[in-house]
Amino acid sequence: MIGLAGLLLAGCFHKGKPENLGKTGANDGEGVSIEDRVSELSKKFGINVPDDVEKAALNAVDGSAGSGLATRDAKGLITVIANLPEVSGKDKYSAQLVSSDNKVSLGTLVVSKAGWMIEKTVNADPASYKTIEVLLGDKVILRGNF
Repeated sequence: MIGLAGLLLAGCFHKGKPENLGKTGANDGEGVSIEDRVSELSKKFGINVPDDVEKAALNAVDGSAGSGLATRDAKGLITVIANLPEVSGKDKYSAQLVSSDNKVSLGTLVVSKAGWMIEKTVNADPASYKTIEVLLGDKVILRGNF
């Protein structure tokens, strides 16, 4: 658990913000495999994503620029990394797990040099939460499935 957090955090402190992440291109969209998204984000964020975690590519649901990756390990550590525009005022990005009948808030994403990020360990049964969402206020802007 700490190893994944360390790897992901180490990548978040490289110099400069990744360019073109989340921009529309030939490799973006629903047709992109999770392996392609992991590879893209690994290069752009400078991180290594372990093979033994579940992964979810986060895609924009409202047509806006933005993308990301969520991982969860067997111990319930959820990590969300996203490239999203800066927000002003009281607006905040947050993340949540979604099942067919319940939602679990992961909290507010924090800005890092590589984008936006949150890590949280949850006690909820991972099998029942297949969807992860990133919200701006109450509006879902990114969504992915484990």
